[in-house]
Amino acid sequence: MKRFLSIVFVLVATFLDACRNPVENVELKFKDPLAVAVQVKYNIPAGLTPDQLTIKIAGPDADKVVTTLNTRKFKLTSDGKLFLCLAPSTTPSSSDPVRFNVVALSDKLVDNIQPVQLENTKQRNLTIPLLSKQGNNLPAQQSFKGNDNGTVQTTATVQTKTQANVSQATISVPQGSEIRDIVGNPVGGSLTITADPINNSTTAKAAADMPGNGIINASTPAGAYVGNQQILAVAGGVYITVYNDAYQLAKTFSKPIQIAFALNTQMKNPRTGKAIQVGDAIPLFSFDEVTNRWTQEQPGKVQRSASGSLEYVASISHLSLWVAAFTEEVCEEGPTFKFSSKYTGEYSGRSPEYRFEVIDQTGNVVQRAGGDVSFWRSINDGTSVRVTNLKKDMKVRLRLYDKESKTYVSPEIDACSNTEVLFDVKAVPFTPLPKPAPDNRKEVTISLVFNCGNQSVDPDKLPFKVLYAQYRASGSQDDWKDLPTLRWPTLSTKVLVELNKAYDLRAGSAPDHLDLEYNNYKVTSTNWPIKLTAEESKPYCKP
Repeated sequence: MKRFLSIVFVLVATFLDACRNPVENVELKFKDPLAVAVQVKYNIPAGLTPDQLTIKIAGPDADKVVTTLNTRKFKLTSDGKLFLCLAPSTTPSSSDPVRFNVVALSDKLVDNIQPVQLENTKQRNLTIPLLSKQGNNLPAQQSFKGNDNGTVQTTATVQTKTQANVSQATISVPQGSEIRDIVGNPVGGSLTITADPINNSTTAKAAADMPGNGIINASTPAGAYVGNQQILAVAGGVYITVYNDAYQLAKTFSKPIQIAFALNTQMKNPRTGKAIQVGDAIPLFSFDEVTNRWTQEQPGKVQRSASGSLEYVASISHLSLWVAAFTEEVCEEGPTFKFSSKYTGEYSGRSPEYRFEVIDQTGNVVQRAGGDVSFWRSINDGTSVRVTNLKKDMKVRLRLYDKESKTYVSPEIDACSNTEVLFDVKAVPFTPLPKPAPDNRKEVTISLVFNCGNQSVDPDKLPFKVLYAQYRASGSQDDWKDLPTLRWPTLSTKVLVELNKAYDLRAGSAPDHLDLEYNNYKVTSTNWPIKLTAEESKPYCKP
């Protein structure tokens, strides 16, 4: 058995040509991993390492979430990844989703609680930035109490700090309100409310802080579709969370929560062109990050605060990202500009990138959510670019700038047209990029060959069914690259690598248990059969 496991590990340890067997006389014990349901990649601030973080799973279905080896000992890999699986016999659906919270904790970080909802078995991939407590723009926090049935004991109020680039937000949770999580369970005990405001110093900066970059694809609470909206001016925005010591996230409240944004006196109502004033209604939107949906809510109004300044006040009954903003409808469809250029044939794919702007009938650059609609693209022949979410009743063209800032303009087309227009750019100076360096990689086939005579391998007799491995150039700090998963009884795999080059490798029985590392192995052949003798094969052959 020891020799067989050593041989198998040489297989998943890729194509490595070693002068010695690195696992000789070492017994490897593997366990078939569960399918990964969620892969999280944490961006960890400098000065911290993944092993300094504590990972917890909380929320309604926390008991249905396990590690790849079906345990509850959650931890990050050395490169900040977390692999989560569903417990055996758990199958999520749209009618019966699995809901839980992934919690990352450190005394040097702001608590990160990421809600997840799974409606199928397709793997979800998340990238989550973590926030250091040493940062300048930390969320505002306030502690308060709830009893066991989730009833708030005293009114809780949290206020974000005064900053030049955000509207100060004040959130008040009334005494006596019953707090529930997403499935209706009470959220009680020691509670924390956080308020994280968005930067609304300009419309473009507010858009950059919002999902969709300032395009709101909203429905009403009843489900009626509102259509795509672009923000014109943002009165304020804040992401609100409430959670208890068990990291159970609150969702709904029996009594309305009040939110208030201190308003910039220079802010104008873009619909009237006049400064905002008492009584103005400003549309209110919420964004649910779990379902990735915007909802247009009951709007709040502008009023005078106790100090006499203008503020926007609204009542809300659930927690999400909340944004008060003037908007206008834009087209979901848009034109496609197809390039006809000299970058074809042997020059295909060798176009440099050029700066483009979308312009209106008068030649002005079109604005979308407070920013210019401009970008960089190559103009390889036959390629195209599509522009969407533009204002209605407008004709647009695409303007290209060459390296000398000379301009070239496409034909005009309706901004809401779902059609293609040809943009002839053959007049643009022909400056093809150098030919790409030749790909010196070779396809290496690794195979494990059993000698079972007239019989075949019995996969049930194998000690494990799946093996994982990663590699990178020997001695480098490059990101690890995944090798194709080796699944039994498929006994071969292919990879593209450079011959006569040394690689480092790590491997194991689960994607987060690559505990065996081997360094400085050289690939020398494109065909790597690993043959077992009849005696070695016998324990794994069908009778």
